[in-house]
Amino acid sequence: MTNSGDNATGPGDSTPRMDREQYATAQALSRRGGRRIPQVPGYTLQRFLGRGAYGEVWTAISRNTGRQVAIKFFTDRGGVDWTSLAREVDKLRHLFSERSVVQLFEIGWEADPPYYVMEYMENGSLEELLQAQGALPVDQAVAYFREITVALIQAHDKGILHCDLKPANILLDRERRPRLADFGQARLVQEASPALGTLFYMAPEQADLEAVPDARWDVYALGAVFYRMLTGVPPYVGEGPWHEALPLSQRLAAYRQHLLTAPPPRGHRQVPGVDAGLAAIVERCLAVQPEQRYPNPQAVLSALDAWQLQRLRRPLLAITAAAFASLLLILSLLGAYGFYTTITTAEREVVQRALAANHFAAAAEANQLAMEIEHRWRLLEFEAADPQLHQWLTDDRFAENPQAQVALEQWLTERRAKYNRDFRAGSEASLWMALDADGILRGASPSSRFRLHYFGYRDYFTGLGHNLPEDRAGPPQAIITAPHRSLVYRRRSTRTWTVTFSVPVYAMPDDLEPIGVLAMSVDLKQDAAPADTPRFSVLIDRRPDEKEGRAGLIIRHPYMTRLPPDLPDENLPLYYAHNVVEALVAQPVQDAPALASPSAGVWFESYTDPVDDPAFAGSWLAAAVPVTILADEEHPLDSGFVVLVQQRRDEVLAPVRALQWRLGLGAAAALGLLVLLFVVWTTGLTALFQPVPSSRLARFFRRWLAPPPWPESLHTPTPTVPLATPRSTSQPATWADNKP
Repeated sequence: MTNSGDNATGPGDSTPRMDREQYATAQALSRRGGRRIPQVPGYTLQRFLGRGAYGEVWTAISRNTGRQVAIKFFTDRGGVDWTSLAREVDKLRHLFSERSVVQLFEIGWEADPPYYVMEYMENGSLEELLQAQGALPVDQAVAYFREITVALIQAHDKGILHCDLKPANILLDRERRPRLADFGQARLVQEASPALGTLFYMAPEQADLEAVPDARWDVYALGAVFYRMLTGVPPYVGEGPWHEALPLSQRLAAYRQHLLTAPPPRGHRQVPGVDAGLAAIVERCLAVQPEQRYPNPQAVLSALDAWQLQRLRRPLLAITAAAFASLLLILSLLGAYGFYTTITTAEREVVQRALAANHFAAAAEANQLAMEIEHRWRLLEFEAADPQLHQWLTDDRFAENPQAQVALEQWLTERRAKYNRDFRAGSEASLWMALDADGILRGASPSSRFRLHYFGYRDYFTGLGHNLPEDRAGPPQAIITAPHRSLVYRRRSTRTWTVTFSVPVYAMPDDLEPIGVLAMSVDLKQDAAPADTPRFSVLIDRRPDEKEGRAGLIIRHPYMTRLPPDLPDENLPLYYAHNVVEALVAQPVQDAPALASPSAGVWFESYTDPVDDPAFAGSWLAAAVPVTILADEEHPLDSGFVVLVQQRRDEVLAPVRALQWRLGLGAAAALGLLVLLFVVWTTGLTALFQPVPSSRLARFFRRWLAPPPWPESLHTPTPTVPLATPRSTSQPATWADNKP
């Protein structure tokens, strides 16, 4: 055990320090085993440990218990400060029951020389460990720091302030656990006499001969010891005037000024394993302003326990977070799969229903158009059997007989008026024509200025699928022998697409050569429809057109109602749905009837309208059905027309998008609920681990969950004596009593 001495020569020096002569004497005594020491009753001396400023230290064995102890003999009575020794012995007597303090067993004041018996710490001091090993591992440093803090709490509970805590005054027992030693500078909390500690372990306000002892002195020294264990050097260490031969007051003032002006130490933050929480504890302990420091070691222990609990909580919270994230991911994947499956299934069902409806509408319109075409051919064939028509077509003097011409046109006018009533509005025949076998137009209704002109080059006369050159050089190349639908052409007068249905005229049913052709022209008018209509039908010609020879010409479409009336004929646009024509040949609908059937067709789940107009842009659902005439079931006749019904995809999927929005909103609400539950659960878990919950919510969960009491080590013990008392009237100790 050591006593107080000069601490101003450097960090970590023990008190007292021996001068060179004393040190040489101690070494000589160590080499020769020391002089003979009187026997201590009940103990057998074993080994001489060394000599200090006030005496010698020996190890001994208790003859009663066999315990190894250390006995300090005060052989130099003249140099002993008995007041200081008595203070130290008195403090040790008060701390006799504390396991964390080096125990005092016996005192021999009346012996010659005086002595006292204390525990023998065979592993030396923390200072020796740090000098030999350097900085300690963080876990070991934290463990030592906690035990030293608990030891200080026990001393403060007894009303004792150590006032000179440093590694040299911390001894290591048989289990290498720290014990407090050297209470030579210790003060009772009610004492007002100053106590000077050791440089770089002493708080700045303690370096004052007028300072009143304060529990925060030990807090600063505790932080300095911890900093030394973490980094290997004390905080604020450096050269300064306190090492020079100056008056004590100037040296203390220089030390205070150094601590107050130097930048805060940051070496501990560079140590691997020291996180922000632990660094904050060190920095608050080392705060140069006392009011910014922990008020006492118990507050330090509470902060350290909170930090350790936080460290223990991190793996649990990490596992919880990982489990929650995994659960959330699994639920999200399941939800996403269910959401995707639900939306995809609903979308597929809605799209299929819409396509089926469009196909049904297209088939119905195609059937109606096929029946109209067949009906027109039957009417033409019926009227073509009229003998009066035969006479007009075979009369060689017809061109010189105006009465016959008028009679033929009157006959055509009556038929046009009669049969137009049989068709729906907009599909009436616009022109009836009768041509002889030479291709001469003998009559038309309405009357035409081209009467008696040659039209044997027209497709409706020849049935070749294309028009011949207009110049006549001999008889016509061909004449139809069966009902025929002509090429689609645009009438200049109406600017609408027109088609001509024609039949051959035979003089006798069994004749092989026709005597002429009876035909009617029909304008394929487009009903006016709003540009933003979500659903409409389109008529497409699968046969190559006359102008460009391309298949898929769109001949009825709402865009036609939007054409400017003053647009020149040569600028009228042409649009082709060639993909529809190709799909009808290459990809018929599965399980559908034969292509010749009116119900055969193709579906398009994402159809792009070829019309270059923003009103028809976007994706459409479309179904196309060819117009097939089934007058002879064994030999169906393809009219060449295709009916396409298209419907805006967005309009069809609007209910699905609404469902998707509702499901997405529900999923977001469920996700938010899961996150809220996680936050609530985490808050409750955090409240369980916090000694003092920091928020109202945490306190609520703490009360609601009602956890068991915390361990005693986490509770703030009630001091047996006050930690601060008014300054006493006793005189302050002199420099000889308390050397820094």
